[in-house]
Amino acid sequence: MVRTRNGMVVTHGPGGLARAEFVRPDHSMIVTQGRHWGYVQRPFTVGGVGYVQRTYVMGGVPRAFLYRPYFYHGLSLNIYVSSRFYAPAFYGWAYTPWVRPAVFSFGWGPSPWFGFYAGYFAPYPVYAGPLYWLTDYMVAASLQDAYNQQMQANAAAAAAAQANAGYPVVAGAPPALTPDVKQAIADEVHRQLDEERMESQGAAPAAAAPAFLSDNSTHVFVVANGLDVQTGAATCSLTGGDVLQMTAPVPANSATANLAVLASKGQDCGRGSIVTVAVTDLAEMQNQMQATLDQGLANLQSRQGQNGLPAEPPAAARPAVDAAYAKAAPPPDPNIATEVSQQADAATQAENETLAQASGPSLAGSDAPASVSLGMTIDQVVGMLGQPAMIGDLGSKKVYSYGNMKVIFVNGKVTDVQ
Repeated sequence: MVRTRNGMVVTHGPGGLARAEFVRPDHSMIVTQGRHWGYVQRPFTVGGVGYVQRTYVMGGVPRAFLYRPYFYHGLSLNIYVSSRFYAPAFYGWAYTPWVRPAVFSFGWGPSPWFGFYAGYFAPYPVYAGPLYWLTDYMVAASLQDAYNQQMQANAAAAAAAQANAGYPVVAGAPPALTPDVKQAIADEVHRQLDEERMESQGAAPAAAAPAFLSDNSTHVFVVANGLDVQTGAATCSLTGGDVLQMTAPVPANSATANLAVLASKGQDCGRGSIVTVAVTDLAEMQNQMQATLDQGLANLQSRQGQNGLPAEPPAAARPAVDAAYAKAAPPPDPNIATEVSQQADAATQAENETLAQASGPSLAGSDAPASVSLGMTIDQVVGMLGQPAMIGDLGSKKVYSYGNMKVIFVNGKVTDVQ
């Protein structure tokens, strides 16, 4: 992690892309991951109730989403809220099986992302109902975003990301997203649809806790953005489209939760692994799932009755209605693409300058080269090399970066130097 003099925080996740966060003088926040993905976040108030608007740019396309602030044991979370609602019967139709399964093709075959993840994901051959159509839509959107972000990295980082995140295609081997995993995702989609149906009828209070923190039920999460997580005494990498399951409530007053890996494209976070994930990251995963689900519902309504999809019943045909807070929201940021690319460039420059400053004086203090040995403590290394340019804090594992050298500590002692 690098914290620049103006307060920008730069971190790196799987795939090598730099994530930069910066709170600007007007109290808005800009978050970027590469030059073509990021968002500007601004608070606003409607009727005395606070909301947050994020204008995203994804692959050059701007999208605006709304959230409500929620505080959980000292953590500040932004929880996604739908901007428009459908007729209650439409939600019911969306999770009710069709009389006859539908044959439908999304047309993903020629897309580069689809070929890249061919050994991980395969669409249903037929759709037993809208729920499974929406499940494929959600998983595909996550994988497409993951692929686009991965391709933004430089050549070296992209090669490393492919080695870590690209699922090897084996002739005749079934996809890693097995039918039971996809059913678990579909069950989560069903729950989210029912929750949105209740919100559309005013049955869910606006300030309610997110379901995964309040209902003591099993929940499934589709990873939105790559992150490193702890598994036992080691770390492993999760990437967009990986699937996690929470089977026990978040421990009281805890900022993290333990989840089981249901499916992963990498080899280090294999299926069945138990990983520790921050509550803030889980909230962002659920936000992304719900935002994608809303896009899927709009897509489903526009396609119903066409290309093999059954038509919705008359009771479900009411046009979507914008929520009152959505009507009062400020307009999306018009310059989001430029702001994101400029912030990403500034983050790269600031990180390079910080690393250059740290790698000179800290390593060149004597005629004899500094020697880091296995078993040395953090204090011993810092006393020899000075403060690092970056610190990767992964729980019991910490990575101290000194220019082109990385010193890796586990439980406070050197275990490797790279």
